[in-house]
Amino acid sequence: MKIPLLYSVVYFAVSGWAQNNNNNNNNSTIIGEDIIGERDELEPSVLIAVLVRNKAHTLPYFLTLLERLDYPEDRISIWIRSDHNEDSSPAILKAWASDVESRREYHSVSVETIDSPPYRQPDQTVSAVQWTSKRFRHVIRLKEAALQIARKIWADYIWFLDADAFIVDPQTLRRLISKKKDIVAPMLSSGGLYSNFWGGMQNYYYVRTDDYKEILDRKKSGCFTVPMVHSCYLMNLRKKVVATFERVNETIPEDDIILFATNAKSKNLTMEVCNDHQYGFILAPLDDKQDLRQDYAQMMNLRVEIASYWPTSMEIMPKLSRWAPEDPKMTTLGFDKIYVINLKRRPDRLLKMKNALAILGFEYQLVEATDGRALTKSEVDKLGIKQLPEYRDPYSKRLMTYGEIGCFLSHYRIWKMMLREGVTTALILEDDIRFEPYFAHQVQRLFEDAARLSLDWDLMYLGRKRSAGANEPWVTGSTRIVRVDYSYWTLGYVLTYRGAKKLMDAKPLEKLIPVDEFLPIMFDRHVNDEWKRAFPKRDLKAFSAEPLLLYPTHYTGELGYISDTEVSATIGPTNCNVTRDEL
Repeated sequence: MKIPLLYSVVYFAVSGWAQNNNNNNNNSTIIGEDIIGERDELEPSVLIAVLVRNKAHTLPYFLTLLERLDYPEDRISIWIRSDHNEDSSPAILKAWASDVESRREYHSVSVETIDSPPYRQPDQTVSAVQWTSKRFRHVIRLKEAALQIARKIWADYIWFLDADAFIVDPQTLRRLISKKKDIVAPMLSSGGLYSNFWGGMQNYYYVRTDDYKEILDRKKSGCFTVPMVHSCYLMNLRKKVVATFERVNETIPEDDIILFATNAKSKNLTMEVCNDHQYGFILAPLDDKQDLRQDYAQMMNLRVEIASYWPTSMEIMPKLSRWAPEDPKMTTLGFDKIYVINLKRRPDRLLKMKNALAILGFEYQLVEATDGRALTKSEVDKLGIKQLPEYRDPYSKRLMTYGEIGCFLSHYRIWKMMLREGVTTALILEDDIRFEPYFAHQVQRLFEDAARLSLDWDLMYLGRKRSAGANEPWVTGSTRIVRVDYSYWTLGYVLTYRGAKKLMDAKPLEKLIPVDEFLPIMFDRHVNDEWKRAFPKRDLKAFSAEPLLLYPTHYTGELGYISDTEVSATIGPTNCNVTRDEL
């Protein structure tokens, strides 16, 4: 027998809520540099509708972010329904509902769960995440019920929000309302090609379009009309006509998001997705044959991705901390050391790395980077550093910058430490990186491949920038390792003791060039023969992961991009705090 457990806090005064929505004045709200514009004395009222099934691993984060929204709680009603769970979702919702009931800050909160067998619907025979006909019909009924409740209590907006959508920007609700759209969705990132909108629809089903990728990659920014939004979208209920989940005709599949989209189109309502801010993130859906373990792994990947951009957003509030995931066992991934390079004046990057590495469970040694801004020409001379006379930047034709010198010295110190301490293998990471999904597993498989093939290697790139027209054949017998060609960047690489010795034996400080130019010379794949002649012994055995496992958090020209190497003075007087002993 199904036993419904109803946790509900109902304390709204409907007539007063609706009446207040008609009291206008000329106030405006400012978010950073965005002026929201004229608004009511009281903010528009919003019902947030959430459906939950087997989301115990997302709920502590989801509910924390929900409460952190910068919007008056007394203008929000929360409506949550949860059913057919095989995890602790009901217990989490019960504890959270009890807490908000005691605080009585929201206009209303209604949480209803079904907390006993059957945990699955009759036609759900494959897995806990399977979507069946009964499941679709059940979700359609619930969403239509939420819409009717919102209209009954005279809410100005309804916000449909899935429990695996993570709204990291607390201004999101304000921003969406300010756009005054019929139906609008904030674009959510997944770390892959999945998002909460469709670029195209044909015969009611998804079609990939060029526009989709351009919007997802933010090659164009703004709000865009699309045929479908889902998982996180706001609908304006002040309109005389609103979309519902009713079928326009019997040919439409019985699918909640398709029904809503076609219904909106039949009523000439606009449906748009906005990518003008980094609003949040979303988990990609699982296949029916997968199980909750895959969703747990996806959640860890997404937390690592979020940590690279919003490092503190996923800190769970104390009342939900007992449901936080267990800390992973600490590991160095089988390497002797993991080194992380960070400039002391970039605590923002360090915070991101600390959070990401904690989620991954990596044990690492922090290496304070040599700050190029603090170097002077006289100090460079004292250290015995001499720029390679023939060197000029391939693009700007300038001399080396102090930032590039500092970057080289940071890596150089690690190579020296490896030799001094007898470190057999080390993973060396810069602090402006993001990790590809399943990073630890991918690294493990990569080096299992190398061991199986008895690969003789000194350096293995995990992240870099390939040169145009690179010739990089696969290592025979591998589908993960390529023979590396001329490359840029030193985002992350694995180096052996032998490799470190080869780099040090080349005496690079006596003919210095940027570190990402030096490495390709040492494995004899650089395109500049004149520079190569300065290093006659070029026998570093270098390879690369394919596909790459590390990428920069920001690219040149993107919002948030800062270069601590290129945007600095070329050799000339500045202040200095680096001594020879530090090398």
